[in-house]
Amino acid sequence: MSNFNLPVAQSFDCMPEPILYVENGLVQYRNPASARLAWLPPVGEPLPEALEGETDAARSLTAEGQSWTALSWACGEGQLLRLTPVEEQPILPNDRIPFLLQRLRGPLSGMMSSEELIQMALTANQKREEGAALARYSKSQLRTLRMLRLLELAALPEGEPPFDYTPQVMDLVGLSRWCFHELEGLVGLAGREITLKVPRRTVYVKCDDQMILYLVCQLVSNALRATEKGGKIVLRLELRRQRAYLSVEDDGHGLTREKLACLFDPSRGGDGLRDAGEGLSLGLPVCRKIAGYHGGSILLRNLPERGVRATFSLPLYQPRPAMECEAPRQIDTSNGFGIALRELSDMLPEECFHPEEMG
Repeated sequence: MSNFNLPVAQSFDCMPEPILYVENGLVQYRNPASARLAWLPPVGEPLPEALEGETDAARSLTAEGQSWTALSWACGEGQLLRLTPVEEQPILPNDRIPFLLQRLRGPLSGMMSSEELIQMALTANQKREEGAALARYSKSQLRTLRMLRLLELAALPEGEPPFDYTPQVMDLVGLSRWCFHELEGLVGLAGREITLKVPRRTVYVKCDDQMILYLVCQLVSNALRATEKGGKIVLRLELRRQRAYLSVEDDGHGLTREKLACLFDPSRGGDGLRDAGEGLSLGLPVCRKIAGYHGGSILLRNLPERGVRATFSLPLYQPRPAMECEAPRQIDTSNGFGIALRELSDMLPEECFHPEEMG
């Protein structure tokens, strides 16, 4: 059993959650709970690709119809892996929630139309005088739209994509550049800097561009929340084997092991990134669902020096000869506002929503 000593191993034998010890890429120990899972390798065999990765990390994965959160940390010369099942139920189980959300969109649309009429009736001087109040009103609308979309996605059963989910063959490098273009100015307005690092080649994937932008916006919003003014964020695309890895990195303070353990499980407190009572704590559980639609997973890990890397992986697509990939649709689905502005509205100053800026 390598240098994983027997008394330590025996302490995991009675645990109900699957535990693995891995060294040099091979399983050196597995407890009885992990031995009951046919998809986990026996001692002496390598880990499946879905579980490979760095230590001090949490990742989501689905195996044989069950969703899991895998937490890994360093132990001796290797790493320990603990798997926790995610509740197989909607994040929000009430089947009337989609109906109620749709009903809420009606009054919100009426409010937005009324604001547009009011602004049309105001003179330029009146707009300047009432600019702060109008900015607060616009920001509140966008924050409400953001929560409605989050709740809509959270209310969907596991594995059931939204009605507007439209996967197409796309170049992920071009899509990454589009996401960066949508985010760069907004991140700057929030007092941070974002950079893009992508390979110099075409990377084919099958995905829904709006869902990818939504997911990236969620991860960037978390990065903004984790960093101070002047902080740096990196949007990075990498290729390994037959998968693409799209990451958002920040230079914040990182996550504790306790927070890593409950990032993707709504039954254990949502996304674990906020204090109790702050926000809906549904962002990362929804990101896990979006990753699942694309046959991928989400991994969050602390970086060696400081900060967090959140990585979305999805399988590469093998194109046919002379096949043309789709360009991002750039369809506006946010009641006249862009997806990025809506999803980052919590983190942007009110000055960004001043009538002169919005116009």
